Amino acid sequence: MTIDQIVDIADGRATIAVSEEGMARIRRARNVTDHFIEENLPAYGITTMYGADFKTTLPPAEMRRFGRINIIQEATRVGDGTRPLVDRGTLRAAWALLVNSYARGFSGASPDLVATLVDRVNTNTIPENVEYGNSMGDADLTANAQAAMSLLEDPKFELKAGEATNLLTHNFVGVALAAQIVQRTEALLRGQETALALTIEGFRANLAPLRQLDSRQDSSNSQKVERANLQSLLEGSILWKADGPRQLQDFLSLRDGVHTLAALRLELDQFKPILQSFANSNHGSPVVLVDTQELISVPDYDTSQVTLGLDGLRQALGLVVTGSNSRGLKMVSHPFIDLPSGLTSGDPAAFDGLYTRNVTYAMNSLTRAALLETTPVLLLTESYMAEGDEDYSPAFPNSVLMARELVGLVEKVSALEALIGSVAIELRIRSGALSANEIPSALREVQSDIIKHSPLVLPSDKQYNLAPLFKYYTSRHQRAAAFVPHRRNAASE
Repeated sequence: MTIDQIVDIADGRATIAVSEEGMARIRRARNVTDHFIEENLPAYGITTMYGADFKTTLPPAEMRRFGRINIIQEATRVGDGTRPLVDRGTLRAAWALLVNSYARGFSGASPDLVATLVDRVNTNTIPENVEYGNSMGDADLTANAQAAMSLLEDPKFELKAGEATNLLTHNFVGVALAAQIVQRTEALLRGQETALALTIEGFRANLAPLRQLDSRQDSSNSQKVERANLQSLLEGSILWKADGPRQLQDFLSLRDGVHTLAALRLELDQFKPILQSFANSNHGSPVVLVDTQELISVPDYDTSQVTLGLDGLRQALGLVVTGSNSRGLKMVSHPFIDLPSGLTSGDPAAFDGLYTRNVTYAMNSLTRAALLETTPVLLLTESYMAEGDEDYSPAFPNSVLMARELVGLVEKVSALEALIGSVAIELRIRSGALSANEIPSALREVQSDIIKHSPLVLPSDKQYNLAPLFKYYTSRHQRAAAFVPHRRNAASE
């Protein structure tokens, strides 16, 4: 499954189905598991108990009872509303990923469990009270158990021996959230490109940093892509003319804007294949090897790589928001810019332009809050003794939750930078220094729409409710997709 497909399922744009080949793999793996159960052969968590009791094998009836008890115990919740809840779309995508994992033929889950999960995903029969963030044993164990409780509450559902392990040992809730974060970050990057282009046009910046020069080394091509994107946005600008009204030297966050966006693109390009590979991996232990009729205990669901990748993505977002905030603050501050502070007309009685303190306070506060969400968490993994056995609590859920909060904050700072750049352009138009036709065509519509959400147009009692601006600017750069239900074949290869 691709990241886009995961988000399609989360957003309700897709249903799932398992291919015939996938079902055949599921049946073959379950046959191996049933052989271990029937012969009472030791297989951790399938025919044995957990932790220090791993040497204790159980008869099939007791295995099923032990599985139910284990799910109930692991579903312990904080319950006071302090832990974030998993929305139904995310859990729907997580269960789709779980089915996709089963269809690879390594889990030993039964065809009945697969059919149940497929039906739950496609009918949106998804629990709404699942807490997230209480990770243990390198899996979303608590969230997975709380989600599985909704299956146990169904009198028609039969939990077979070993299937508690299949339902508990995976990180697909975190993967589903991370896929949505990636897609939002891609949209945010597009929004940041537009905001930077509006700043360049409004400031009358030097376009030299956007030129493709052989003097630069760019092994990832991320800088080349960003320069090309910004050149496209600014195509037709009078700033490109040899005698254009541009600055000779700009402040640092404006000169380096393309580099910070390239850093974010680089982290996205590196993280996406890591996340997609993890999303399509088997999650769970033990692993069923059909050819050799073995059940092998290995932690296929280790989160070290995805946590490290998401940590890097969050730090790149920190660079982006720092630059965006710096540019916005300087754009409203004379003498950094040749326009009056606050981007006013210069008449104190006119109360036009931007009220500098309100905008700068908002940008600074949002940026500080964003930077608090950029701290790396990979090294926060804790090892401890649980039930007589070593266990540990990974930090992937923390990085996911921090990333989700961080993206929302950076989106708002980007919108405010775009607002400031648009108002600077508008002030130049109203002063006669620039005509509307001289605005680059790729920026005309967005600049005009932003002005409609700005204090230059809104009545005074609505000028500083920024929510409509944030909603407009964020939604404008989200992926445009018609709501057309369609089916995705899980693990159809």
